Amino acid sequence: MSTIVGCPLPEPYDGRVESIREELVAAFGVEEYPNSFPQFTLYALPEDVEIPPVVGAVERAVDDRSPVTVHTDGVGVFPQGVVWLPVAKSPELAALQSAVVRELEEPAPVPYYEPSRWFPHVGFAGTGSDGQTGAIVEFLLEYDLDWEFAVEEITITCPPAEGELHEQLAAIDI
Repeated sequence: MSTIVGCPLPEPYDGRVESIREELVAAFGVEEYPNSFPQFTLYALPEDVEIPPVVGAVERAVDDRSPVTVHTDGVGVFPQGVVWLPVAKSPELAALQSAVVRELEEPAPVPYYEPSRWFPHVGFAGTGSDGQTGAIVEFLLEYDLDWEFAVEEITITCPPAEGELHEQLAAIDI
């Protein structure tokens, strides 16, 4: 798993994502989502990256920036069975992500975080290839996922030395 530089969802949206994830575990038996912090990733780094330089890079990237308003709606699926909530890639959000990438000066572990290929999303569940993806999408379509909120901070999370779930290491205000 990777160290994640991401934008946490504010209340009440973080609680809604947590609740939906819990319902998916109970209703479909999927595993708990590995990054328990409801957020969308700006960039992923190797899990063994040194954190203080990452914090400095993010601080430089957000210097003189204001919070960014984002909009979500719908449900998406990646080919490997990850079900997610799309976050609209506005020019302001794209500029924030590009600034973070530029300051980090680290190659992404996967190319999908390069600014030209980045697709912001909030993960709900990984279904693998067990055939539940369609049923999970239908389940999620019953929810009102048309949300708008301000992104006011960037967090850095990573998997702990022991265990599966991510832990938050830093939070930087925008």
